[in-house]
Amino acid sequence: MKSALPFALVALLLAACGGSPHEGFKHVGNDVHLRLHVLGDGETLAADGDSILLRFRAAELEAAPGSYVSFEQWYAAEELRSGAMQVVLTRLHTGDSASVIAPSDAWPWHSLTSFELPPRPAGPLRVELAMLDLRTEAAIKATREQLQRDDPEGYERRLVEAFLKHDARRWTRWGTSDLYYEIKGVAADTNALKAGDRVTLSWVGRSLEDGVVFDDTDKHVQAFSYLVGQPDQVIEGLAVAVHLMREGQHGDVLIPSSMAFGGKGVPGVVEPHAPVLYTVRIGAVERRRS
Repeated sequence: MKSALPFALVALLLAACGGSPHEGFKHVGNDVHLRLHVLGDGETLAADGDSILLRFRAAELEAAPGSYVSFEQWYAAEELRSGAMQVVLTRLHTGDSASVIAPSDAWPWHSLTSFELPPRPAGPLRVELAMLDLRTEAAIKATREQLQRDDPEGYERRLVEAFLKHDARRWTRWGTSDLYYEIKGVAADTNALKAGDRVTLSWVGRSLEDGVVFDDTDKHVQAFSYLVGQPDQVIEGLAVAVHLMREGQHGDVLIPSSMAFGGKGVPGVVEPHAPVLYTVRIGAVERRRS
């Protein structure tokens, strides 16, 4: 007669894998403990290209739900795939809600929030999570294309707002315009460039929406040189960048379509109403002789 002991050991091992010191919770890995409350109507898990509407309410273990932080926000699913959220996203469908207990430093706060958090608790947090909605990559693309057709200026404005919200650079707005800039480097000459000065520029131009490079002076045979103030040499946004920077400096300039390629764009290169991002460097400067 065969012993039942090996089978008992296997059963104990499997039970231990899902065990949790928190009553009613299941250990799902990396010190993350989960308990499902409500199962929604969704049948598929979020893919990287999808967007999800997430309700997030965090508190210390014995505190009231959401007493540490509480918010509801849309996210790109791929931005959340780290720490405790990596484990959670492999289990939540649209409409599901769950409680999750995990160390406070296991949550991807840099992706979850764009605001300053209160001091982080030393112990674990209990988070009440609900996936309220999900938009597939195909649905997002269709909505984007419809918005671009119906309200191109509104679409551009939302695109810029979303970029500024998530980008880590310290942008400065130029007056009341929709141009933003960040300048770096030590100026070799602190005097502003004036009309008639000859300046040599190098730049890389990218689409703000997808980051694709469409213009790079390093690919040109010669560096670009022009007289400051001479019309039709560079787009308006680059002319502003030259005005803001000094010899030897470099920086990034977010240029709205109204100061770049406008409502027509550049066929096959830049779409109509497309904001662009330029990295610009001021090289040699020849001052106009008085």
